[in-house]
Amino acid sequence: MLTIIFENNSRYKIDEDIFYPVILSMQEENLDKYEEVNLLFTDDKTIQNLNERYRGKNQKTDVLSFPSQIPGLPFLGDIIIDTSVADEQKGNHSLEEELQFLFLHGMLHLLGYDHISAQQKKIMDAKEKRYRENLINIRS
Repeated sequence: MLTIIFENNSRYKIDEDIFYPVILSMQEENLDKYEEVNLLFTDDKTIQNLNERYRGKNQKTDVLSFPSQIPGLPFLGDIIIDTSVADEQKGNHSLEEELQFLFLHGMLHLLGYDHISAQQKKIMDAKEKRYRENLINIRS
């Protein structure tokens, strides 16, 4: 199974084990060819700086994904989540659920899915919906 290299630089206590069910929910993506993914939890200032540096957007965001740039390497990439934004936008979900959903979203980006065009968005949204449902079933 894909190993998550977990780093928490946020003020929230997060159990890293909650992210492995996300990986299980995505098994049709053939994740076995990858060995590691980095998952960093951070604050507003750090994610805003990264968002400006790499995307040209001087604003905070909930999740950033950086796929591995080395072909053939079993490292999938980096996912960075702003826990404060996650907490603000969680709505009726628990923070744990929102973090799982953001990790799922980031994983899809690492796998090459995007929502830039309408067609890409349709594909990514359908996968995200299906994997969220799988995740809910795994949790039950």
